[in-house]
Amino acid sequence: MNQYSIEKVANAIIYFIDSGMEHFGKTKLMKLMYFTDKSHLEQYGRTVFFDDYYKLPRGPVASLTLNIINNLNEEDGEDFKSHTDKFLEILDLQIQTDDHQKITQFIPKITFRQELFSKSELKILEMISNKYRHYSKDEISHESHLLREYKSTQMHSIIDIADMVEDEESKQYIAFWQNEYKQFNKMLQA
Repeated sequence: MNQYSIEKVANAIIYFIDSGMEHFGKTKLMKLMYFTDKSHLEQYGRTVFFDDYYKLPRGPVASLTLNIINNLNEEDGEDFKSHTDKFLEILDLQIQTDDHQKITQFIPKITFRQELFSKSELKILEMISNKYRHYSKDEISHESHLLREYKSTQMHSIIDIADMVEDEESKQYIAFWQNEYKQFNKMLQA
């Protein structure tokens, strides 16, 4: 069953680092995840990371991933403890200050685990990495602001996954499976 995996997210971070990603911190990570999920959804009908994206001022943000990263060093981060522990087994995080700006740096503790990804996911990771390797966080944020689904979503609201695709047939396909998922969850709760 496809579900969110902080291990998969952390390994995608390692992939981006190994690919020579420049200007790579938390802001750029959020956009890389979004563009990866959007591209995979458009080409293969499903996302890679299974995170929810919210429209924030700097562009789409992977909500659960951001909360986990923001709670890595928190004593009261019990809500995310299993995720933060797993993340810290795979990556260290360093925060540096440069010109009064915090810069997040990810430091791998393990090598990239390719087996966590399908062939199509690896193909999309490579494509996204090649396309955005040299972008600054401001450039990739600006590009995310140009997306139709970003423009049409209210600030601080979730970006509907069906809006991430362009063609009507894909939108209907996604809407169908979203409804099936909701119905399945209702049955489990009954």
